[in-house]
Amino acid sequence: MLTIIKNPVKLLLVLFGLFYFHNSQAYKNNLSRPIDGIEGTDELIKQGSELFAANCASCHALKGKVVGPALEGVIDKYEEDYAWLNAWIKNSQKLVKSGDERAVAIYNEYNGQAMNVFENLKDEEITSILMWIDNGGDGDAPVASSETNTASDQPVFNESLFNNINWAIVLLSFLIFLIIIMIFGILELVSNVTGREVINWNNINAFMMLVFLVGFFGLVIFEYTIHSKYLLPESASEHGIEMDKMMRWTWIATLPVFFITQFLLFFFSFKYRQKPGRKAYFLSHNNNLEYVWTLIPAVVLAILVSGGFKMWNKILRSDDSKNAKQIEVFAYQFGWNARYPGEDGKLGKANYNLINGINPLGVANREHATELIKELKEDISSMEITISKIPKELAKLKSTLGGRVGEDRENHLKKIHSYESGDVENDLRLTIRARNTQIERLTGALKTNEGSMFTGEGDDDQVVQEIHLVKDQPIRLKFRARDVIHSAYLPYFRTQMNVVPGLPTEFTFTPIKSTEEMRTIKGDPGFDYYLICNKICGNAHFNMKMKVVVEDEASYNKWINQQTGLFAKEKNNEGEDDENSTPENEILAIN
Repeated sequence: MLTIIKNPVKLLLVLFGLFYFHNSQAYKNNLSRPIDGIEGTDELIKQGSELFAANCASCHALKGKVVGPALEGVIDKYEEDYAWLNAWIKNSQKLVKSGDERAVAIYNEYNGQAMNVFENLKDEEITSILMWIDNGGDGDAPVASSETNTASDQPVFNESLFNNINWAIVLLSFLIFLIIIMIFGILELVSNVTGREVINWNNINAFMMLVFLVGFFGLVIFEYTIHSKYLLPESASEHGIEMDKMMRWTWIATLPVFFITQFLLFFFSFKYRQKPGRKAYFLSHNNNLEYVWTLIPAVVLAILVSGGFKMWNKILRSDDSKNAKQIEVFAYQFGWNARYPGEDGKLGKANYNLINGINPLGVANREHATELIKELKEDISSMEITISKIPKELAKLKSTLGGRVGEDRENHLKKIHSYESGDVENDLRLTIRARNTQIERLTGALKTNEGSMFTGEGDDDQVVQEIHLVKDQPIRLKFRARDVIHSAYLPYFRTQMNVVPGLPTEFTFTPIKSTEEMRTIKGDPGFDYYLICNKICGNAHFNMKMKVVVEDEASYNKWINQQTGLFAKEKNNEGEDDENSTPENEILAIN
């Protein structure tokens, strides 16, 4: 060992070997084939893992359906057609509109639920995601091949036996319950025959009150001792420290009341149970008691609530918010996007009418708006052609009805009915009207000079898949939503704010503990902060999260310099106004 330390070349080789071993364990390369002509590497698989977590994990898993189908074996399913997979992942709706049979089949299978558009992903990034999927995730288990021996010395889990045991337990419990009811019935009959009470239910109920009291308190204490380790540690934000103090004072004020009132409730039920010769004392009212149990809670609650109002006003009206760096957080089903200002330090305006595959946040850019208008017009032309082909499509559906049975026939009849009833044509015409309205709004906004959203401030904005913050520097998070109400929750920063479509909200806080510091505090080297959704927003709500990194300023600057502007190519063309443009009265509502 001393020889290795004294020889720097050997030491370097040992360190390199340890580093390589660590990374090989983190991402085991089990690929047995190239993906889209590219050989798999640990670096590409790691990149695919990160991209999958940021873009796909909210709706997909390798095994098991989430919102969309399981992705294991997707390459073989589509016969290694990488061109089609790239086109589908980037813009599934474009494929559906083109009439692609596979795309239409998937679209119909999921009842017209469209997949998110990912035109911002490059071909090589999609390849890395497919590489990660074909590798079996992070490579914890080798990908199965035809030569793999599936036999194992391990015992095979018999799911059928497990289900049978469960049903046997349920049936046995039901029978025991019936036997208990029958015993009570027999005792009731004995009481009626003998004329005296066999069981004094009043005493039994009274003593059960004591048993329940002891058991209830025991469970409360047991629950706290078991799950107290899951309570959040010391706050990682400046205002969170004060909030934690408020929470402690709330516990101090309420816990004694909880234990005293619950004890008296059950103890009095035991002590003052009905007995022969005992008569209850009737008390109409007592002013002193009314004063005590009204004024004391009112005073305590007034103190707690006033402290809460004071803290809330301090958070929302903090002087730090004036100098805080602004970041926009954009919520959608089921994921998050974040937008950082570019070199100008200002977030550009945004509008939901500008949202498409390459502009998921609808950031205002003149060139993008012009291209989007062309795209919308092409979309309208395509739908008008589809409307003209409805009679032909209906005839085709009717001609292919014969020979279908069961559910297949039922679904086919429903499709025929949707055409005959005019639902298909009405849906297309409503969509065309919406597209025309969108075109009118964008055209009007492009012609408007005064108060225009196209100021150029958003051209260098950077859309990222994770949030980076600088320790001890205030940050203002500005929230928007695309579809339904979400709730942005950062538990370690004691921050939560509803994210409402059409109603921007914001929250300012100062992180005081870096990610590395919190890892040390928790004793967990794999810990990360996460932004999660705390409002049930759909069937993949549980998987809606975004990684948050708190670091020093040097690390933050290194990361932010690696990000590119959303409209970097269009930046040099910004500011060219049409001399013949005339102001319009219509102004788009900023979402």
